[in-house]
Amino acid sequence: MSEKVEKIFLWIIKSGTVIILFLPLLVYQRVFYPYIFPKIIAFQVLVEIIFAAWLFLGIYNRKYRPDFKNPLVIALTIFMGILFLTSLTGADFAKSFWSTQERMTGVLSILHFYAFFIVLVSAFKSWKDWKIFIWASLICSFLVGLYGLAQKFAPQLGLNLSFLLKGGGRMQSTLGNPIFLAVYSMLHVFLAGFLLFREKKTIWRIIIGFLAVFNLTIMLMAASRGVMLAFGFSLFLFILFLIFRSRTKIIKIISGIILVIFISGLIFIQLPIFEPLIYKMPGFVPKLAHLTSGAEDRLDAWIIGLKGFGDKPVLGYGWENYNLIFDKYYQPRYLAKGMEATWFDHSHNQVIDIMALTGILGILSYLLVFGAIFWLLFKKIKILDDLKRKIPFVILGLMFLTYFIQNLFVFDTPAPLIVFYFSLGLVAFITKSDANCESRLNDTNNKPGDQLPKDQRARFPLPILILLTVVFLPCAVYKFNIEPFQQSRLGITAWNTAKVDLKSGLYWFEKALDKPCFVNSETRVYLARTIAEGHDKISLEMTEEELDTLGQGTELAIAEYKKNVQDHPLNARYWLYLGQLYSLGVKYDRSYIEEAKKTLNTALELSPKRQQTYFELARIYYYEKNYQKALDLLEQAVVLAPEVKESVQKLERVIEAVEKEKPDLEEIEKARKFLEYLNR
Repeated sequence: MSEKVEKIFLWIIKSGTVIILFLPLLVYQRVFYPYIFPKIIAFQVLVEIIFAAWLFLGIYNRKYRPDFKNPLVIALTIFMGILFLTSLTGADFAKSFWSTQERMTGVLSILHFYAFFIVLVSAFKSWKDWKIFIWASLICSFLVGLYGLAQKFAPQLGLNLSFLLKGGGRMQSTLGNPIFLAVYSMLHVFLAGFLLFREKKTIWRIIIGFLAVFNLTIMLMAASRGVMLAFGFSLFLFILFLIFRSRTKIIKIISGIILVIFISGLIFIQLPIFEPLIYKMPGFVPKLAHLTSGAEDRLDAWIIGLKGFGDKPVLGYGWENYNLIFDKYYQPRYLAKGMEATWFDHSHNQVIDIMALTGILGILSYLLVFGAIFWLLFKKIKILDDLKRKIPFVILGLMFLTYFIQNLFVFDTPAPLIVFYFSLGLVAFITKSDANCESRLNDTNNKPGDQLPKDQRARFPLPILILLTVVFLPCAVYKFNIEPFQQSRLGITAWNTAKVDLKSGLYWFEKALDKPCFVNSETRVYLARTIAEGHDKISLEMTEEELDTLGQGTELAIAEYKKNVQDHPLNARYWLYLGQLYSLGVKYDRSYIEEAKKTLNTALELSPKRQQTYFELARIYYYEKNYQKALDLLEQAVVLAPEVKESVQKLERVIEAVEKEKPDLEEIEKARKFLEYLNR
């Protein structure tokens, strides 16, 4: 391969990497889940392109091949292999492989992150390149934070900025969630700290220091308890490191003072006497003062995850299948907090997720990755004798420790994952134990054209490689990315159109569901919601044509939802929604009554304590005028969690309705006595 061609491929990889590091800014609203889905689609396309370019380099020049003797490369490769294996042996491989638009962390996406890491550690051999990438990521973090500030304060200042997306009470920026933003900003505090101790020019050090403080501010304003707790712990360790390792007395004294202030502040905000004052402070302070607030739901989700691990301790349920465990061990009291609180697809603890979904093999390989990180950094720190040279490696180690700790309260998400895998590549680069290690942090050696002797280069017919790339790369880009993106666009078009014109909306839903694609499962959810809302709005003023369109929509939704339960037969939510659609379809076809019973009983087998299923079964039996069975089912739903008002209200309404139609029914009196007993 000529030097010119090599430079072209390196330019493609470098440009693609810089663009990837700016992807957290990307939001595209004409798809479902605009903060997540477009980012990963763009990321996967870019990774596929730079991976193809890297293949050319790696095949024709061995210096661009990964070092599979590197502990981090070995550990990450093992983790990826076990992730794929446990997905094959898991309960729902399609879900494991593709994930959902809302999460986009399936095996396919994780393999793209792995490919991104492999390209980084193989293609870039000089500190100059890595420095450019760190700056690119820091600049992006500044823009993300700036957008978040505008999002939060522009309305308060009376500024109507049309380009701003609406945010909630807490800052979320272009990441769509305050927790995701907090994690992303936290990673950049550490990256800025690392670069600060590598940069020699004062002006750049000032800018880097500003970016570190800026990201710290954004992290605190995002106010994620898990992130702040993890960051505080790492800060505590860093101060101890300075106290015990520094030979300068002034540094020891300053560090000691900071440590005292730090501990005193934590004690201060925990004292009840200061609570009125605490609520007048910035939002992150009350969060820190009430670290356990709202922890019950998370704790329950963790316990459920551990039960799932107990079920399948070796290989787990398969990646992204936590919802199956949650359904199996669902706790009825969740309904008291609203319908959305009854569906969890993660335990909100990355370690427990991995244990439950990939078993002991998966969690050991995951811990092996972090073990390799800390071992490489510790080994590097140990051989350095100067504190100033040790600090950058300590900062990186604390970054990964902080990331690991905060992941005990949440789960991996796309934007932070980009920075995480980039940082893995950085660790592999700066800790490489060869003779040129130190020079690699200061020079730009290993330039294009430094090729191996011809007899050491691989021989592979270039025309064949070009042909394979031309054939397979477009296919991969289209099938894995473009097609799902197009189908999601059609789905959101259908959803928005149906709000105005149901007939036109159904046309677009049919278009969106025309091709087999993993996004169809969620599009069908929106179709079902559309139909359910249509039935809720039925009135005497609706024309015959409108009623007929609603009937056609109901039939379409039932037909499509049958595909959902075929594709994901263990998903209780899909069986429940299909049962609800059958219940609505009874108005048009009485034979749907038996189908609804079968479907809802399947949902009940998969999630035995879910009240919503009891509600739908009771509705079906009410249609059949089997009032005794309907009342029995609603009483069972109340018994599951008497504190849930919705269950009690549904039972009361059915008692009143039955009393009007069959006042002498013995079950009515029994049901009333049951309610009286509950109210004692």
